[in-house]
Amino acid sequence: MKNLGYTESLREPLQALMNEASRINSYKPQPYWYPLSIATYDVEEVLAAVDSLCSFRTTMWEKTVRFEDEFARLHGVNEAIMVNSGSSADLLIAFAMTNPAARMKLQPGDEVLLPSVTWPTQIWSVMMAGLKVRLVDTDPKTLNVDLDDLEAKIGERTRAISLVHLMGNPCDMDRVTALCQKHGLLLVEDCCEALGARFGGKPVGTFGLAGSYSFFFSHHITTMEGGAVICSDPELSDLLRLLRAHGWARNTRHMTPVVADGLDPRYMFLNWGFNVRPTELQAGFGLEQLKRLGAFQSQRLENAKYLLRNLERYASLIQSIEVHPKGECSWFAVPLILHESCPFDRSALLRHLEANGVETRPIVAGNVARQPVCAMFPDLQGPPLPGADLVHERGLYIGLHPFAAKESLDRLTEVFDSFLKVYI
Repeated sequence: MKNLGYTESLREPLQALMNEASRINSYKPQPYWYPLSIATYDVEEVLAAVDSLCSFRTTMWEKTVRFEDEFARLHGVNEAIMVNSGSSADLLIAFAMTNPAARMKLQPGDEVLLPSVTWPTQIWSVMMAGLKVRLVDTDPKTLNVDLDDLEAKIGERTRAISLVHLMGNPCDMDRVTALCQKHGLLLVEDCCEALGARFGGKPVGTFGLAGSYSFFFSHHITTMEGGAVICSDPELSDLLRLLRAHGWARNTRHMTPVVADGLDPRYMFLNWGFNVRPTELQAGFGLEQLKRLGAFQSQRLENAKYLLRNLERYASLIQSIEVHPKGECSWFAVPLILHESCPFDRSALLRHLEANGVETRPIVAGNVARQPVCAMFPDLQGPPLPGADLVHERGLYIGLHPFAAKESLDRLTEVFDSFLKVYI
């Protein structure tokens, strides 16, 4: 970390304070000894945030620009636009596709194919932008879209595909990009759970028009809340910057707006927009977290492989995800699916894990079409989605910590053993 001048003197007392807080918390009763996620930040991130506060530069400023440049460089693209959440990243992409200034503009009512198992704001964003949604079934083996169903659902009004690389597992991008080329479809990617995933050596998020990322507390890196969009089109990047902040001209990088008579150039608006800007505190956190990303990813992969090897003996009962031979999974968590022939139901396993201090979740929102909100929207009510139903009814996931010691993973295996061993 660079010397922060007046904040550098805070390093030792701040570290002592954090150590003491950690010691005190270790004596407090915790609901889970193995939670979904743990804090991955330390004194460096906190000092970076304090530096912004003490500099009186808390709103989007130079740290945001530095983070964007480094995040773009990480993915080998020209542009990154930081925002306040991954959901906002999805929102900007959807509104960019329908904006009057867009070069490849979609029209209201154009159809977008979306996954049926995903975080719902990926779907809501497309709907809010005035586009028609059609849900594609899920392949329970990968948790990503069922590629046969995807191809079958491409129709006359289909104009785009919005993918998700769920739980960090990259989709088969060879087949997806071939379908997009064959039918002239736009492609966008939700990579909010997939930072670091690759297909054929190429980062996810770089195969289509744009990719979205999330930096929520439990994700691969954290800025507490936060997200980003990446792309390689400078014109699109400036449109995204306009949409990020009121349509305000001052945040563009590539265009040189002509100032109309009577307008103060400091308050000139070239488009409509939201206010989904990040803060400098988030950007400072992100800059420090990027330094840790390589180590985080290596440890996540090692821990996932170790735990799944420990659970191989129960392959007749439960399975995790299949990764394409050309894919590199950036493990977000450890998803598990109970086989249909399993002699117990998911609720029994969930009760056992939770009662033994292991925090669990269903796989994202399950089959989104079965959520109560979907009764409000006819587009979300369609034919059965059997793959998504299987994930909905038989799927769960547990956390994957970049700092988990082998002893913790062995103890976690023992919790599974105490339930599963009687069934094999």
